[in-house]
Amino acid sequence: MRKSFLFSISAFPALRLFGRQTCTALLIASALLLSVSTTVVAEQANKAGAQTGAQAIDYVQAVFSVQYGNKETAGENLLDIKSDGDSYEVNFDLDHWMLSSNQYARFEMQDCMVRPELYQDTSERPFKSKETQKLKFNWADHEAIFSNKDDQKKFNFKDDQLAYDPLSFFFEARCALIDGETEFTYPVIRKGDKKDQTYRVTGEELVQTPLGDFKALVVERVRDNPKRQTRLYVAPELDYLLVKIEHQENAMLRIVATLKEMDYKLKTADTQ
Repeated sequence: MRKSFLFSISAFPALRLFGRQTCTALLIASALLLSVSTTVVAEQANKAGAQTGAQAIDYVQAVFSVQYGNKETAGENLLDIKSDGDSYEVNFDLDHWMLSSNQYARFEMQDCMVRPELYQDTSERPFKSKETQKLKFNWADHEAIFSNKDDQKKFNFKDDQLAYDPLSFFFEARCALIDGETEFTYPVIRKGDKKDQTYRVTGEELVQTPLGDFKALVVERVRDNPKRQTRLYVAPELDYLLVKIEHQENAMLRIVATLKEMDYKLKTADTQ
């Protein structure tokens, strides 16, 4: 077990503060979250997962500080990942005076292949009612159902297709990073829409945290709008866990989450 008030990894797919909600991932994951540029498409995950040298996560408990603009806020991001055999549960909480938010995901993972089961996003703002979105996967019928208070939408998949919620795909992405991939794409269902999300390794950077300095891979989301930027900083020496997330929504809105505290453990042969 590694411990040091410290931090870890993955699942932040949701930096959502003020006005516009910006769920950026994450989570990359506890696992999360890469030198030949190869795209890992979700339909190929079966092969990639079987070959990877990634060591699965047993549990993670992490705290991230949050900066809005150039100022640190009073809020914190809390990440909790726990496993029971091949079953995983992820909770990502944001506690801020302008927004209380929780993201929850439940999924199965074996040999770096993720099969999501349930995703729920609940948020509450001052003077506004609580909002909840759910995404339920039914792999027997090859479908996923998205619902909120106003709408319900069904997604159907072919036999050889996969889809992911905004948290779970980061666990496969971590395996891709460990295998040396520098670009990967996954189909993600978010807010009732299914779109491919592509991430690319753009370099390395030394990240300063309260736990120490870590050499990190810079993993950037590929977007059509160059003014919107999401960067994930993944530390190989911390078993490819996240140490920092940056999201630039526009010239006026920049959010940074940095590892503050963490306790985590990887699975061994006895706990696989």
